[in-house]
Amino acid sequence: MAADQMLPGACESGSALIVDRVVLIQRDARYDHASEETRLAVEVHLRDGSTVRTELVLEPAQLYAVGIQVERALSARERARSVVPR
Repeated sequence: MAADQMLPGACESGSALIVDRVVLIQRDARYDHASEETRLAVEVHLRDGSTVRTELVLEPAQLYAVGIQVERALSARERARSVVPR
């Protein structure tokens, strides 16, 4: 969900809940063999300053896509760190 998208519902003031960012909580991912879903603990930070703890649920294809994206990001980070300033 992009930062500008709104969650269904509204906060106590009646304004829409808008996600600012989603942060992984440092816990092991859980895999459910029956549903073939992987669950990651996350904390959703809202623009009003509140937070909600929930899970990011990934189906197999999504899990593989995230894995590829993370590998690319790690490789880019390593390449950037290995560049020697001139």
